[in-house]
Amino acid sequence: MRALVFFLSLNLTVTVFAAQELAFPGAAGFGAFAKGGKGGKVIEVTRLDDDLKNPPEGSFRWAVLQEGPRIVKFRVAGTVVLQDAVEIREPFITIDGVDAPGMGVCLRGGSLEFRDTHDIIVRNIRVRLGDETTKRKNRERHLKRPEHSNALDCIGLTRCRDAIIDHVSTSWSCDELFSVVHCQNVTVQWCLLAEPLSNPELHPYGDNHAFCFNSSADTMSVHHCLFARYVMRGPQFEANDMRKGDDYEVQMEAVNNVMFDYQKSGSRYTTGIEDHKDEATPKGYAFQFIGNVYLGDPERDAISAVMKHGVHPGVRAFVAEREQVQLSDTKGRENLMEDALKQLQGAPLFTSPAPIQPEKTEEVLRRVLESAGCSHKRDAVDLRIVSDVREKRFRKVVRSQDEVGGWPGLTE
Repeated sequence: MRALVFFLSLNLTVTVFAAQELAFPGAAGFGAFAKGGKGGKVIEVTRLDDDLKNPPEGSFRWAVLQEGPRIVKFRVAGTVVLQDAVEIREPFITIDGVDAPGMGVCLRGGSLEFRDTHDIIVRNIRVRLGDETTKRKNRERHLKRPEHSNALDCIGLTRCRDAIIDHVSTSWSCDELFSVVHCQNVTVQWCLLAEPLSNPELHPYGDNHAFCFNSSADTMSVHHCLFARYVMRGPQFEANDMRKGDDYEVQMEAVNNVMFDYQKSGSRYTTGIEDHKDEATPKGYAFQFIGNVYLGDPERDAISAVMKHGVHPGVRAFVAEREQVQLSDTKGRENLMEDALKQLQGAPLFTSPAPIQPEKTEEVLRRVLESAGCSHKRDAVDLRIVSDVREKRFRKVVRSQDEVGGWPGLTE
């Protein structure tokens, strides 16, 4: 009888997922069914300039701030020089650079922020923040470093749902390359995340904040991405930011990614709760790391279980290669180490709506190096990063994009 009930339940689940339409062929993970701007109007970006107050027609800022379902395409190649962050709150949007001429497009000088919105598809572009805008703001405000971390990421999603970021290249952030906080049904796939900047003048705290990816209170999949040349957080899953009204369990997975040249750790998860403990404590948190490739100094942790906020019984973690996990920040918490180890489970904890099939190490490395990042055409930055991974060239983290040649031309 139990077998029959399980079969019927499984069959119903498959039928429900089959009835949904993938965002595009190859979409997988929690965000695979994002609608984006399907069925909406096509809006063309025809110029590279920017104006915060009066975005000119044809500019990127003007295009993404239009209302209703929309598909943003590019009819111009090159670097879009943003004056500051672009914040998108209107739902049902697709941003796709696959049809851009020449070498495609890159967003420079401003982060791409999604807040309190849903049904987002972003594909085939580059987002390279750089240090210019942050340094300019510091000068204008007579500051030695920013007062807060707003607009310091390359891409941020806050309180969003149903989003997929695919074949996007990010680099030279002043905070994280990606930040995903309090979101449901997000996928980041086939992206290249490299060289977050380490200059202390670019971040409100921390003097070596070259971090890749921070995530909390999400249902999210990160798969087939390349993380390169960073201090830590490639990615970091946190047991933070849940609220009493949230009726879902946090489920975050990193599957078939490549992590290269990290200073402290390749990936991390927190064993306890730092923020909003009164609301977050009753919640459940499930983290899993499956089939990832770690190419770094063997003295560095592949995956750190961060204990500095204690050990919460609602946290569970599955790591396919359990020997890769190292407990960190254990001083003064020796009595909790056994509880932290008990959080590690012997089997996967969940399956995303569009499951990602784990692959062998050599296949993951080959496919990610061949295809991750803006696949329109790889520019000089991505080519350099991929070459460094292939040749295992380890370097210092980057303080400024100028140290590594800055923005390449994209008009050929």
